[in-house]
Amino acid sequence: MKIRYFLTKIISSLLVIFIVVSATFLLLRVLPGGPFDSEKRLPPKVKINIEKKYKLDQPLLNQYLFYIKSTSKLELGPSYFYPGKSVNEIIKKSLPYSLKVGILSLIFTIISSIFFAKYIYNNKNHFLAKFLTNSLYLAVGTPTFLIGALLIMFFSVNLKILPAALLETPLSYVLPILTLSIPSISFLSKLMIESMNDIENTMYYRNAKLNNIKSEVVLKYYIIRNSLVPFITAIGPISAFMITGSFVVESIFSIPGMGKMFILSIINRDYPIVCGLTIVYTIVLVSINMLIDFTYPLIDKRIKYE
Repeated sequence: MKIRYFLTKIISSLLVIFIVVSATFLLLRVLPGGPFDSEKRLPPKVKINIEKKYKLDQPLLNQYLFYIKSTSKLELGPSYFYPGKSVNEIIKKSLPYSLKVGILSLIFTIISSIFFAKYIYNNKNHFLAKFLTNSLYLAVGTPTFLIGALLIMFFSVNLKILPAALLETPLSYVLPILTLSIPSISFLSKLMIESMNDIENTMYYRNAKLNNIKSEVVLKYYIIRNSLVPFITAIGPISAFMITGSFVVESIFSIPGMGKMFILSIINRDYPIVCGLTIVYTIVLVSINMLIDFTYPLIDKRIKYE
């Protein structure tokens, strides 16, 4: 049963990746104008030769089949905007920056979210817990660029204790990580607190209280453990977003990562880079969601591999 479950998940994940790759390719091709239409100074013959070089003069079906064949070999093609560079090279250069900031932000987010949720739940009537709760609600709706700007103004401009750009020293990671993490920490903490409060209305929680089970055991095995299911579900898209890069954060702190490259590629109509980065994002998201599906039965014994 487990093998069948795993195989089904893997096949469905590969199908999702194929559909996303195909949809991205076709959507970019049906947009008005071509990737070189903005080059108004190019003579018609030069433009024709460039389109021929990148096989853009061929029928759409031929372009699609060629792209699928190349992608299956992990060859994402040449960039239109960066002559002489392949999409593989560009992703290989920008991915490490996004991975470093993203993974560190994700670890910080998970630890902080659980810590805040546990503290607020255990100290509901305390002034600090109420202050943190209101702060979480406020931070959820605060734009990322505003958080980044405020952090730079306070820590870099006024206190002058943290660098405001680039990733040259360990301290230079602090502000990007905080900027990327604060909205997610607010959302996940709020989600977990609400889940923990809902568990108090369940029958198994009441039975545990009636049987005089120790409060520490109830908190750990009845409340926190069961509240992790919606928490982990929300981690999926947040993880993919963090790991593959945020355009806003990377722009504010001058980080040459994937998020910034993705937006610039859309502006420049660099179709191969847009498709390549979309593939990376989809693979990361699908892989994380698949991993989460596999961990559900380990957290909640009521969930079975079916």
